[in-house]
Amino acid sequence: MNMSAGVWSGGGGSEQKGSVQKKSGPKADPGQIIPPDKRKAAMRTLDATEYKWSLSALVLAAVVGIAVPAYTLATHRLTKAGNHSIAVGPDALLVGGAILLFCIIGFLALWKRKRTFLAFDLFLIGFGLTLFNYLGFAFIFLGGWLMLRAWRINRYGTTNAKLITQQAKEQPRGRDRKQTSGTSKMPPRSGERKPPAASKRYTPKSAPRKKIPKPASKPTQ
Repeated sequence: MNMSAGVWSGGGGSEQKGSVQKKSGPKADPGQIIPPDKRKAAMRTLDATEYKWSLSALVLAAVVGIAVPAYTLATHRLTKAGNHSIAVGPDALLVGGAILLFCIIGFLALWKRKRTFLAFDLFLIGFGLTLFNYLGFAFIFLGGWLMLRAWRINRYGTTNAKLITQQAKEQPRGRDRKQTSGTSKMPPRSGERKPPAASKRYTPKSAPRKKIPKPASKPTQ
């Protein structure tokens, strides 16, 4: 009974592993070039690397959005501007609340794997964090990095730098592109009319015109 149970459990474990592998699916090849008809769909979503970096950035932004306002309230409740004192607590709470709100929106965009909404959300988080320190520029850079990778997918079909360099070398540039486009002839369409062929009939050349001599001038007396 124990042996049969062990065999049955081992078979069940292999079945579970197989089901997990089927659910996860095959890993995407980073050296594969996406065909043009599937590039728009790839631009809208996120791959595993982009998902990981975006998740880490949103978690860090949420922690900063809670910690920085709390630290500001605990240490710098008032700020002196000349002879007046200004309460910085409400401003810190307002900025922290806005950052947390954008983090929630970012998590929803990350869950749906929406590249454009996530990049725009990272831009807003970065601008909000620049009020506290220079950490916000890292979020702005991350949003620009996501948009750059989307542009590369649209242009070259991949984000691999080696494949992009290889494609850029193979593509004609400048005058070569104009020459190739000029020499290439489009085949005539079925519905278009062909231009009339040149006439093969011989047309004789016209005789040259004779010059009329000018009348001689009379001698003056």
